Amino acid sequence: MNALVYRGLTLFFKNKQAVVGSFIGAFIMIGLYVFLLGDSMIKQLSMLSQPQLVIDTWMLAGVIGIVSASSTLGSVSQLIRDKERNVYTDFMISPISKKHIMLGYFLSTFFISMFVTLGVIIVSELYIVFISNGALLSFKQFGLLILASLLTVLCSSAFMFFIASFFRRIDTFSTMTSIIGPLLGFLTGCYVPIGSLPEATGNVIQYFPLTSGIVLIRKILTENAFASDSPKIALAVQKELGIVLNYQHDVLIPVMILIVSSVLFLGIALWNVKRIELTR
Repeated sequence: MNALVYRGLTLFFKNKQAVVGSFIGAFIMIGLYVFLLGDSMIKQLSMLSQPQLVIDTWMLAGVIGIVSASSTLGSVSQLIRDKERNVYTDFMISPISKKHIMLGYFLSTFFISMFVTLGVIIVSELYIVFISNGALLSFKQFGLLILASLLTVLCSSAFMFFIASFFRRIDTFSTMTSIIGPLLGFLTGCYVPIGSLPEATGNVIQYFPLTSGIVLIRKILTENAFASDSPKIALAVQKELGIVLNYQHDVLIPVMILIVSSVLFLGIALWNVKRIELTR
């Protein structure tokens, strides 16, 4: 299993297109912020003491969340390539446990996404401190941010692994990823503030598992930006931007959603792979 994990890491970082593709969602998010939404959102938040910092941290939290999801798309595609080239079949008829083989693919996806996400977190923190003139996260805040990102990556990896379990051709999967990548940005409220969406759409977004992870990241990253504002005004803005959702005042609920969703997606994916193998 360790060899499969190392193989997945090596093949991903050698594939420049896969690495660049992991940041497509982030590029879309930054583009929307810079060219379309940024100035208007800052003007709407003029009641805050640091509207620019609030929007910057909100945007960067979305970038971290989107990258944690989109980076799994490139790494999990190795499973599809191996299926198409019959490398996967060679692994399956080897004496290695099938469960260990599938966990090897999953763990390589998880580690790749975590490495990429950590890199984006560091760049985001540098941007907040040196460009936005924000405060450096405390050791506790940084630790919570890493934990929230880890849970988000875990859920994203399990979700994409579940999606990949239905595909056997890389061209079909690539078409799907070109749709699901940008779609994730809308389903998690990263491209458009949740408060500006219709109620029905907002309800769908807040119960989408990955949204819980991005909400946790937003809470941590924007905490210092709201420090000098009235709690009442801050709460209203946080609801509008999707930093606080109806059921997520308690941190335990989004954490449980992420963990349970990860177990379910991974369990269904492993069952689906086993089912397909038995029917061949």
